[in-house]
Amino acid sequence: MNLADKFVTFRLSPEGQVALGSTFDKPSFRVEVEDVDELGAWIWIGKRTSLLLLKWDYFSTAVVEYEPPDQPMERERIGFIR
Repeated sequence: MNLADKFVTFRLSPEGQVALGSTFDKPSFRVEVEDVDELGAWIWIGKRTSLLLLKWDYFSTAVVEYEPPDQPMERERIGFIR
């Protein structure tokens, strides 16, 4: 799942708590993700005034709200054809 353009709740890893402890009051926070790349997630902080790189090593968990599709996906049957 791509985290870009979604609101995500992150929980900082111990390394992230050390590196970003002065930026976030709690080890868990909800932010909007602008983009993701090989370095990590680019997140908006403040009132969408600054982008911050949240490195992959700096968080241990990411929670995203998921909405299932309106129609169930049809799946092909697996097995032998009779």
